[in-house]
Amino acid sequence: MKLVKLSLAALITLGTMANAADTLADAFKNGKATGELRFVYTAGSESDAEVQTNPVNNVNVGSVAAELKYVTDSLYGFKLGMAFQSAHDLGFHENDNTSTGAAQIASEDDERNSVSTTLLSEAYIQYTYSKSNIMIGRQKIKTPLIMTSTAFALEDSFDAAVITVNEIPDTMVKLMYIQDWQMRYGSDARNTPTQKDDHFKDGIYSLFFVNKSIKNLKIDGQYLKTNENEMIYDAPVFMGEGGYDEYYLQAEYKLPISFPLSLAMTYAGADYDTGVKAAPVSAVPDAGGDNARLYGFKVGTELSGIKLNVAYTTMDDEANFPGTLGHVPDAVAYTDMLTNNAIFAGVDAYSIEAIYGFGVPGLSSALKYAHYEQSDEGYLNSGHGATNRMNLDGADEINIDLKYAFSGALKGFSARLWAGYGIYDNPTSATGVTSSSDDDFLYGRFYLKYNF
Repeated sequence: MKLVKLSLAALITLGTMANAADTLADAFKNGKATGELRFVYTAGSESDAEVQTNPVNNVNVGSVAAELKYVTDSLYGFKLGMAFQSAHDLGFHENDNTSTGAAQIASEDDERNSVSTTLLSEAYIQYTYSKSNIMIGRQKIKTPLIMTSTAFALEDSFDAAVITVNEIPDTMVKLMYIQDWQMRYGSDARNTPTQKDDHFKDGIYSLFFVNKSIKNLKIDGQYLKTNENEMIYDAPVFMGEGGYDEYYLQAEYKLPISFPLSLAMTYAGADYDTGVKAAPVSAVPDAGGDNARLYGFKVGTELSGIKLNVAYTTMDDEANFPGTLGHVPDAVAYTDMLTNNAIFAGVDAYSIEAIYGFGVPGLSSALKYAHYEQSDEGYLNSGHGATNRMNLDGADEINIDLKYAFSGALKGFSARLWAGYGIYDNPTSATGVTSSSDDDFLYGRFYLKYNF
């Protein structure tokens, strides 16, 4: 908690300065309080594709959460922010999960959405100078390779120092140092490394930038590095001891023609010191090699108000890509879906998406289809043993994503239904048995939120 202590020390210093000018009271009095109420319900059918659909196979889980945040007014460029969040499991599932595999499926529990606990989600001090700022303490982060997950009722936080620089024309740069990953489970965490807060003894360093200096061209990229000597337990790809380097670069260009057309390309990769694992157990042998590479291509257009995206991503055969740190499996691949992720070794993915609002203010509807193919070598390198290898060869998934933001008297209230239906050519049971018969899977999430 060195960063939190540093934040408190800075606050005390700020208080001393403010008392001399008698303005600290005004900073607190003129601060702003905000909040969010959340309801999240998740449900999944029972499928023989237990490995492919873990941990949402046969789930029936609902929870509610509330978050309150207060940020002081600026005082000599300084602000203090603090937030608490609390959640309650509604108890829809059969029983609380205490294991994995068949036991988890029988419980109907997805522990990510059945948490009952209270957390200090933010506690930071921020200093702003000109267009840039530095934030030190517990905070939420949103970048392609490091991101706070908003998938369930409770959200993760990071104890970090983040410098955001906006002084360069048409460019934003973030410099990040992360010391702790505060997971959403809090006091409700089981004695498993995938739910315990993660302290990085050697820290995680990252650089993220966005550049729009060339007309119609947006370039963003990120680099992440850690020399951590312990495993990092961020499913579904677990980093082995020794750390890793991860990088991502994307360019999107809108053609200067009368017809709306954009082209985007992504290159991402990771170099592991000791490889990756497909299970959160240090004794499990490494899966695949020491290098992962992902390439992506996307074409976007708009016809009669309907936005259309066609995308392709490909993973090399050697190893799985680590994805996005922070309980976000993948914020990089264009072909990512609700259930399936295109970050496993040897996976080629194709997707087509249509987005339309039907002329209704506040409404967004999206329909997306993806098809997956996977090489034999990639399958072997995606895990160690049949119980944790990911077999997506021949898989298909279709998603529907409906969002509506209310207005008028209900302004701040929103609803979302995100559902997916998948078919697997090679469904694999929790015991590692692969069936020759296809099996399907239906999964959905329903959200209600109110911001005030």
